[in-house]
Amino acid sequence: MNGLFPRILLASLLMAAATSYAQQANPDAGFVAPKRKKTKVDTAPIEKPSTVDVTGVVKQAVDMKKPLQLVNPFAPDKYGDGNQDVSWDPDNTDKPKGIILFGLQW
Repeated sequence: MNGLFPRILLASLLMAAATSYAQQANPDAGFVAPKRKKTKVDTAPIEKPSTVDVTGVVKQAVDMKKPLQLVNPFAPDKYGDGNQDVSWDPDNTDKPKGIILFGLQW
């Protein structure tokens, strides 16, 4: 029995030390993290006033859903009459001078 007692004592001390450093299976089982309140922020785009105005037949065709209505003589009035894209002779205002394909105004 001389050698058995120190071995049992040593084994029990090692097991006690090993179990005292063991981690729990779920250490934070009772802890619930607080949830943040979700707030919706309205973001309105900031529009800068444009100093340059783009005009012309090309811009009008890009903006339309049906650009072929620009050349249709029987198109409804909602597609315009075409007078806004005509340049007029400054000397004779009754006579058109040309068609504005792409124009910039500032």
